[in-house]
Amino acid sequence: MRRQNPVNTGFKLVALSVAISLSACSSQGTIADLEGDTIETEAGLDFNNLDHEQVRNEYQQLIDLVDDDYLKQQIERRIAGVHMLEGDANQADVNAAPKQGYYRNAIASYVDILEKYPNSPDNAEVLYQLAKAYDMEGQTNNARQMLERLVERHPYYPAISEAYFRLGDIYFSRDLYSKAEKAYRQTTIQDSGKLTLNAHYMLAWSLYKLGNYNKSLDHFAFVLDSLLVAEINGRALTVTEKPLVKDALHSMSLALVNLGGAQAIADIELIEGKPYQWRLFSELAEFYLEKSRYDDSAATYREFIKLYPMDVRTSEFHSQLIGAYVKGGFPKLVLKEKQDFVDLYAPDSKYLAKHGDQKQSVYSQLKTYYVELAAHFHSQGQQALKKSKSSKQEHLTELAQASLLQATDYYGRYLQTFVNDKQVAQLRYKKADAHFENNQFDLAAKEYATVAYVNKDKKLANKSAYASLIAYRKHSEVLEQTKASAEKQEAWRQQSVDSMLQFANVFHKDERAIAVLTNAAQALFALKQFDRAIDVANGLIKNHKQLNPSLKQTAYGILAHSYFQKGEYQLAQNNYTTQRNILQKDMKVAKTSAEYKDISNQIAASIYKKAELHRQAKHNQLAINELLSVKKLAPSSKIRVIAQYDAVALMLGESQWKNAIKELKQLQKQFANHELAAEFPRKLAFAYEKNQQWQKAAQAYTQLYKTDKDAVVRQDALFIAAGLYEKIGKLEKAIEFYKDYAHEYEKPFSNRMEARFHLADLYEKTNDKTRHLYWLRRVIAGDADGGADRTERSQWLGAWANAKYGDYFAWEFNRRSLRLPIDKSMAKKNGYLQDATIRYEQAASYGILEFVTLSNFKMAELYETFSLELNKAPVPQGLSQQDTAMYLDIIAQQAQPFAQLAATIHQNNIELGWDGHYNDWISKSYDAMKRLSPVRFGKEEELARYGDEIR
Repeated sequence: MRRQNPVNTGFKLVALSVAISLSACSSQGTIADLEGDTIETEAGLDFNNLDHEQVRNEYQQLIDLVDDDYLKQQIERRIAGVHMLEGDANQADVNAAPKQGYYRNAIASYVDILEKYPNSPDNAEVLYQLAKAYDMEGQTNNARQMLERLVERHPYYPAISEAYFRLGDIYFSRDLYSKAEKAYRQTTIQDSGKLTLNAHYMLAWSLYKLGNYNKSLDHFAFVLDSLLVAEINGRALTVTEKPLVKDALHSMSLALVNLGGAQAIADIELIEGKPYQWRLFSELAEFYLEKSRYDDSAATYREFIKLYPMDVRTSEFHSQLIGAYVKGGFPKLVLKEKQDFVDLYAPDSKYLAKHGDQKQSVYSQLKTYYVELAAHFHSQGQQALKKSKSSKQEHLTELAQASLLQATDYYGRYLQTFVNDKQVAQLRYKKADAHFENNQFDLAAKEYATVAYVNKDKKLANKSAYASLIAYRKHSEVLEQTKASAEKQEAWRQQSVDSMLQFANVFHKDERAIAVLTNAAQALFALKQFDRAIDVANGLIKNHKQLNPSLKQTAYGILAHSYFQKGEYQLAQNNYTTQRNILQKDMKVAKTSAEYKDISNQIAASIYKKAELHRQAKHNQLAINELLSVKKLAPSSKIRVIAQYDAVALMLGESQWKNAIKELKQLQKQFANHELAAEFPRKLAFAYEKNQQWQKAAQAYTQLYKTDKDAVVRQDALFIAAGLYEKIGKLEKAIEFYKDYAHEYEKPFSNRMEARFHLADLYEKTNDKTRHLYWLRRVIAGDADGGADRTERSQWLGAWANAKYGDYFAWEFNRRSLRLPIDKSMAKKNGYLQDATIRYEQAASYGILEFVTLSNFKMAELYETFSLELNKAPVPQGLSQQDTAMYLDIIAQQAQPFAQLAATIHQNNIELGWDGHYNDWISKSYDAMKRLSPVRFGKEEELARYGDEIR
């Protein structure tokens, strides 16, 4: 019940009880009640069957008989009391016409008593009754004055609480809220009976009117707590208490509104944690809702949810919160609260675990909200995608992704919670769509497949099954783009294949089934499940006679690829050939098309693989034949040049120089721009060289030296060309190339040494002694400075060059004869002898047997020659016989050491032979010693013994 003026209604309700109470207290209930009184007894009065006027007359007669002032006062009070009873009776008579003045006589009587006995201790009751009479006559000011006089002069009056209460009502009605608050508070202090609740209620309203809302709430709470606790404890509320509960709740809502709303409820200590506290939240929320304050209503429910998240009424309040936002037209807030609702009261939530009895109502809400939330975010994601595609705004793409993720989440919750619901298939399909739109193709594929093969929805099964295939393919592309691990890609392809085969089996009447089966075969090939791929492809060809050419050539391609991967290259070649024939004949595709070329490449690859097998088996001629067949069967393939080139390599290995030259010349002519083109002239030069076509080989290497882009090749070609020109007798060309090489290339060390060696040798052959000696010095210096690069060959060349340098000085020595004056010619000849000896000794110092023995022999030969020439030296003219003899003796003495030295050096060579070494120089030294020492070395047995020493 709602009351517009809680003061007037409350006052009347309490005043009635107060009036009854006052009558009893003043012994003025009915006339019959007067009989038991002392006065009546003593006077012998009997009021039976008397009316009010007769009773008053009896008392009036009695007063004239009494001399005692106290008794007179009491009798006068009784007369006044009878006037009050008569007034009450007249007012209560429903048959009598209403009129004023029912209590006029009572008022006059009470006023008279007060005037006669102003100091009587019994005036408290007189004042109370007089105030009542004034009030009943509508004389409120007089009533207030009497009550103020009463509470001031008679604080211990038994009915003082009623007096304060009536005084509070008068103040309240006059808007004197501060005085009313004090009067009502006194009532709550003085009374603990039936006025307590009404006093607290009116005290609360007084405080409310004064703007003291917090204290007002405390007293409203007292009323509410008293009644509801009693009700909780099993006492039924009276007809007057029930509306008081509603009024208290409503009044508290008004106070809470002024305090800012539901948050102030927590400050009301008396009702904190009480089981009925929810009623105040509910009342306040409803109040706001009635006033169209939707946000405040929702905030009230939210406050309760925050304070008592596990209360049994929380889920219901949350629904009402959402309802408030719905009524208020706040779609964003409705959305947020629905999201919170499905999170807080989810099937696995602590809330439902505690309140299982709420499951049915909560599930009813969840079922609705899941669908609504999923639909909202799905639509939002789709719109964002559309905008992002048109405007290319990245943040919209992010919004789309986030929205679609939320949509799939809510779809998923519905499917998990309501497994057997009739909407499952439709919502799962939408969930799959959302995954697909969000590029979650793997999840989309699985959801589509579930709709198709598990839910088996008649309307969606076929459509969903094919959608799953698209999703599988899309996710495969994602894995490739993101470079996922090979294991992941292979596992996904396997699932994709299984899906395709399942589609072709379940929906075999679908016109797309053949294409799907073809794709499955291709995927099996990619998975290296070649036998399964072959089975599927063969099934396509055999079971579908009218298979269109495109699918047929794809099927043969799968067969070919699979056989190729299995290493059955002849079968692969056969199927590739069939595939190419279909492409050209049935599909009218030109030989120049990319597809035709691709198949040709595969044919060539199959042939190439066959050739590899032949080569591994050492059947090189069969390999050559296979490789050369590519020229005919796949002349435009990428592998054609490689195959022909590899055939050439095999020919070169088999010394088929002429055939190799033929193929190389063809390659060089037709494929000058091929990536292998640089190799053609290189191999051709080599083939010419091996075929002993020296002139062509030299020209080919010369061309390489001039044009090849590889510096190393050019360098090697220059060196080889120099050697070839030397071989064919074009010494000047050879010298030119060796000289260019020696001057231009420091490395490799060995080639540089060889170039210097050849130059020294060639200049010797051309009798250019100056350049001959120059390059001998370069050879010697090259080895000497070689450091870690020195080799046995470079040291041999160093020894050789020193020996050749010694030969030059020996030549100078030999071409000069002794002539007069002997001292000058001998000195010059001896100088060349010394120079030659030094070079021979340097040659021997390398420790190479060949040059040790050569140097020994040539030095000994020079010493022997010098000794002989000295002995034959010309004699100066004009000498006497004696002087001539003396001169010859001196010359002989000078020649003798040289002869001895020659024998000693020859002996050294011979001793090397005795140590187990042997060569021509040792043999020549032995022959020399037979001439120089015939006694010792001229005997046959000595020779035998020497020979025996050679092992």
